[in-house]
Amino acid sequence: MKKILISAEETFTVVSLIIYSGSPLDAFLTNGFTVKEDDRTLFRLFFTIIYIVSLALLTLRWKKATYVLTRDNYIWLLIGVCALSSFWSLDSDTTIRRVVGLLGTTIFGVYLASRYTLKEQLKLCLLVLGISAVMCFIFALVLPQYGIGSAGDPTAWKGIYPTKNVLGKRFFLSGAICLFLAITTRENRWVSWLGYITSIVLILLSKSTTSLLNLIIITAACFTYYQVLRLKYKIMIPVLTFIATISVAFYVWFINEADTLLGAVGKDATLTGRTELWPAVVEMIEKKPWLGYGYGAFWLKDNSESSTIIQTVQWNAPNAHNGFLDLWLGLGLLGLLVFLIGFVVNLLRAIYLIRLDETYVNMWLLIYITFIIFSNLTETTLLEQNSLEWILYVAVVFSSKISTQKFGKMESLDLV
Repeated sequence: MKKILISAEETFTVVSLIIYSGSPLDAFLTNGFTVKEDDRTLFRLFFTIIYIVSLALLTLRWKKATYVLTRDNYIWLLIGVCALSSFWSLDSDTTIRRVVGLLGTTIFGVYLASRYTLKEQLKLCLLVLGISAVMCFIFALVLPQYGIGSAGDPTAWKGIYPTKNVLGKRFFLSGAICLFLAITTRENRWVSWLGYITSIVLILLSKSTTSLLNLIIITAACFTYYQVLRLKYKIMIPVLTFIATISVAFYVWFINEADTLLGAVGKDATLTGRTELWPAVVEMIEKKPWLGYGYGAFWLKDNSESSTIIQTVQWNAPNAHNGFLDLWLGLGLLGLLVFLIGFVVNLLRAIYLIRLDETYVNMWLLIYITFIIFSNLTETTLLEQNSLEWILYVAVVFSSKISTQKFGKMESLDLV
């Protein structure tokens, strides 16, 4: 009976991750992603069930759950700011509803951290993203009316996802997980390398330039961090400063030279309109810099503020295409600072703990923080309800803070 319950719980976890990642049902039940998000009642039901089951499973393990829940105050403080923003939101009902979704999504992330080790979490993600990769190939080859053709490019793959950029974003994450598992574990290493190569192939087929660039950067980071962080402080700090400076300089250079670089390969010379969008977003931020427009309320279709931006850029922008700008739009400087303080604390903590004890959790925390930074430079995945990226951020933060004395030894890296 116990084995049956464990199998049922693991099945619930895998199915939930598939739903959060993006399931093949999305295309069928929304008639090829033509149904509006607000009309997707069935999917809201799926997420609600996940919230309730996750909370119930945490309640069954209430002692460990209570311990895990108290390990990071910044995440709960940030959700509190989201809830408070309903008082000044452009649409308080939408903000309240989305805060409930964000809280439920966060609870699922806490459940992952309390139920599974980090290695188990990543292997579950590898399984889920592997299933997604297979389905993307099936959709593109067997159901091309669903799997091929995205806005502006009829030949770009989008697989089981609504756009090519979503496919690129998802397999940027897949590539990061597969590479990390490939270089840190010996068990079934070929599977991880196969997943990494498959992720590259799908990103290339999606023609998502930013996802490919981000995967190249995260690949370099995976191979660099372990060596650099073993240096003495008087050497490590200048080296890290140099790397950070070069990275920022390269990013600024890439943006400034986008006309030449992207035009040469036939891409939109303005990063698919992003370089026109960002100044317009900044103008709206300047109007309400301190508290913002309310969590999840700015980009509503009937919102005059977002309509102003859309009229300016002449395309239907669903968000700011920059997670940090979207966070500032929704929660103002208050919310942005709360997030950044917690984010930087976890970043510095990961570096400090890796130097003390080269553990699996601490290394992945650093890699995933790097992933979050680069994935939010041209897309938005920060603090989103029903977002796989937010779930994994919550899970890795809480996993890294679970007491090793109380719940066992941390997993050691198996680098070669």
